[in-house]
Amino acid sequence: MKIKHFALTALLPAITLALTGCVTPPDANVQPTGKPGLIQGGIPVEIIQEPVTVVSVDAGRRLITLKHKDGPTKTFYVNESVNNFDQVKVGDTVSAAVKAELSVYILENGRLPGANGTTRPKTINFNAKVLMVNPGSRLLTLQFSNGRTVTIQAGPEVQLEKMAPGDDVVMRSNEVTAISSLKS
Repeated sequence: MKIKHFALTALLPAITLALTGCVTPPDANVQPTGKPGLIQGGIPVEIIQEPVTVVSVDAGRRLITLKHKDGPTKTFYVNESVNNFDQVKVGDTVSAAVKAELSVYILENGRLPGANGTTRPKTINFNAKVLMVNPGSRLLTLQFSNGRTVTIQAGPEVQLEKMAPGDDVVMRSNEVTAISSLKS
């Protein structure tokens, strides 16, 4: 019995090392394999942005400008359903639910060939790459250029089976649907 226990104890590090080598982390630098083009556009999603700092508030026009820790700022319209908008002040650190629309492309070096196949390609400024696709759970994981990742629950109309790691994503967001304060 002691020999089996000793053998198992001696082999445990090798078994652990072998099993950890079986898991490969997702890689957004993978190149898409399909033909360049739009996979799907107009995909409605809600993204939680946190922590973000309030840079400016225009209560009359219901506009708010938010800044991410890594620098980028964006101005959003605040939906009428956000009841606590009057409590938000410049300098607050908040979590904001933002309504966005995604378009997923396969690009070739950041370019999309013309519809007629011409060599004069259209450049598309994408915000993120598809990191993982899980059609069974309807999950789409994106990685932004700053390294931040977000996983989105995709609706039944989203053609996840046509998407793959490395696909380029353009996100347009313009409306805040909820704000909550993040106390330090």
